[in-house]
Amino acid sequence: MVVTPSQATRLVVSTAAMLSSSIVLAALLGLTSATLVQDCGSTAEVTEVRITDCDIPPCILTRGEDIKVEIDFVNVKASSTLTTKVIGNIAGIDIPWAGVVPDACTSLTTGDCPLEENESVYYTADAPVLQEYPAVSVIVKWRLVDDNDETTVCFIVPAEVV
Repeated sequence: MVVTPSQATRLVVSTAAMLSSSIVLAALLGLTSATLVQDCGSTAEVTEVRITDCDIPPCILTRGEDIKVEIDFVNVKASSTLTTKVIGNIAGIDIPWAGVVPDACTSLTTGDCPLEENESVYYTADAPVLQEYPAVSVIVKWRLVDDNDETTVCFIVPAEVV
């Protein structure tokens, strides 16, 4: 097949545009690493939840390693404190998740306590997956509660401890 110079130019420009679009799309997909979770009564406007290496549940939690949980939200009610409460539900039995820092105020990298109404907040915390945990399916419920023990953020996510 013989290609004229003008056809070759159009082909190069068209290929470059497609390649450029593909690179932009790949970059955007790489940046959107939110984890698919189910809200369980958040009063705050939760904009995104991210769990280490978990976009689509069940999340794989490896014993002896920590996971990082990141939550972006807009607080809707003033509160002087924020407390983290995490449970694992195994076969209908709620078990407190050991090792998570209860004072969520110390885990805020954007926003601070006391929380103000309409404040944008970025929360990040590590949760250990202890070696003693059995290899089992678990429903993780992660809550941030205010100074009246009312839910600010709540989500559940299925996981597999391996």
